[in-house]
Amino acid sequence: MSEAERMESAQGSDQQKSSDLELFEQYLSEGIDLDMPGRGDLREGVIVEIRPTELLVNVGSKRDGVVPQSDLAKLDPEFVKNLREGQTVDVVVAKQPEDDSVFLLSIADAQQKRDWLIAEQLLESGEITTRKVVGFNKGGLTVEFNHLRGFVPASHVIDMPRNLSEDQRRDEFEGHIGHEMRLKVIEVDPKRRRLVMSQMLAEREYRSAQREQLFKHLAVGSVVTGVVRSMRPFGAFVDIGGVDGLLHVSEIGFGNINHPREALQVGQEIEVQVIRMDADNQRVALSRKRLLANPWDGIEQRYAVGSIVPATITRLADFGAFAELEPGVEGLIHISEIADIAVAEPLKVVHPGDKVMVKVLRVDPKRQRIGLSIRQASEAPQA
Repeated sequence: MSEAERMESAQGSDQQKSSDLELFEQYLSEGIDLDMPGRGDLREGVIVEIRPTELLVNVGSKRDGVVPQSDLAKLDPEFVKNLREGQTVDVVVAKQPEDDSVFLLSIADAQQKRDWLIAEQLLESGEITTRKVVGFNKGGLTVEFNHLRGFVPASHVIDMPRNLSEDQRRDEFEGHIGHEMRLKVIEVDPKRRRLVMSQMLAEREYRSAQREQLFKHLAVGSVVTGVVRSMRPFGAFVDIGGVDGLLHVSEIGFGNINHPREALQVGQEIEVQVIRMDADNQRVALSRKRLLANPWDGIEQRYAVGSIVPATITRLADFGAFAELEPGVEGLIHISEIADIAVAEPLKVVHPGDKVMVKVLRVDPKRQRIGLSIRQASEAPQA
């Protein structure tokens, strides 16, 4: 570029700067507001004056705005009661000023608009949020989301039974009201006022993260606190912090337990011990029995040989009958010790559930065996 060309370019640049400066000065002299809020804008404002039926709020422009009584009536009364002059509040421009009028502002709309922004952030980040169930409709649950309401479709509610009647479905939904649940935002549409959330996806992600952490610190022998989530005839599934461990029916307690419901309830908090682990398949076997006092400890003192004690027949076998002395302590009554030799079929003399008196014949704590006799108990002289 020649010297003449450089001088011409510099002159052009100076002229442009001069033109921009003149335009800016014109804006100022004519009172044009460069930061004029538009309708629907969300702004932070400062309460200038609290009037009997409205608030005067400055939103950073040359004109103040008014929050009318009709808008204040939509707000939590406690929130309105605590408003103070000089306080910063979120407002939405409901109407721009005409001539010498003021902005018409809305705090109620601002609260909801702020919540829609929060919902969009949760949708983008995938973050899990915890919300309380406040109601339901035919399709699912409604949850609080600050000043909005979120919707959780029935298909996204965990452990929701299928093929329920209308009454059963309503009862199932009512049981969730007042409870908090972990949720993920899966749809945000402010125009249609749709805020859809999923408990199923949130729990899946949460439990996956919990499982990963749990298996890093869990070991065979660890004692943990869990919550009974469900029961089957073979055992109970216990949530120990993101992992459902299996508590087999034989590991629930020392008594004769045929089904977990005889000793446990869904939702019950219990202490269990880890007895087996399969980290690859994320499976854990638990025992409650091993944390309880062993009823066979001190058995010889409680059931001395020769003593006569009450017992309950629990089951029959070809060779005799088993009787429970106390939960976890069962003894054998040999067929020859059930009744007098004159009885043709001794096993027909007793039935499961019968209360009988038995004589203690033998006690073997190591093998956890006790020999009992109904016949000798009945032959013993009465005191």
